[in-house]
Amino acid sequence: MTSDTVMMRKKTALRFLMAILILCAWSGLTFAASSTISAVIPWQGQGQIFPIGTDKLRFLGAIEGIMYVETAEGEMDEAFVRCPIVQDMDATNQSTSVSGNCTIVVSTEDAVFAEITCVGRAGLCSGEFKLTGGTGRFAGISGSGKMIVRSPVHALVADMSEGTVLHVAAGILQIPELKYILP
Repeated sequence: MTSDTVMMRKKTALRFLMAILILCAWSGLTFAASSTISAVIPWQGQGQIFPIGTDKLRFLGAIEGIMYVETAEGEMDEAFVRCPIVQDMDATNQSTSVSGNCTIVVSTEDAVFAEITCVGRAGLCSGEFKLTGGTGRFAGISGSGKMIVRSPVHALVADMSEGTVLHVAAGILQIPELKYILP
């Protein structure tokens, strides 16, 4: 065998090895763990009510509760959830809108962050629950799902004065299909 033939075979073997390494690295990036769960968060809330216009009120506060996953399995089942929110209510047309951010605490090292937005009528709001990141084993998590929020806030605020502290005893946030990806 000539030295040119040996050199050519070494280069071919090296290129083949590099191609395999690149494919392995690429496949590891494209095949992140993805799942879909169904979750429900029964919650309680507390905040203040402020008038922001004629027949318009704003609730500034937080809701908190425990996230339960339908199958009672998975990494986010029985996680503590806290969401500071802003809810606007219009008594004229009985409409409402909510925006906020949530922290889903699984352990002292592991948490997931989410944004919530919804619009609807008094007592029922539909929108999106979007995962924006996480810590620990949830670092880099992403995903989203449609959500429904049921709340008695509209019935409780009817005759309250400005700045009144409101304690909401019960409400529910449902996410029928929360799709998420863990890198």
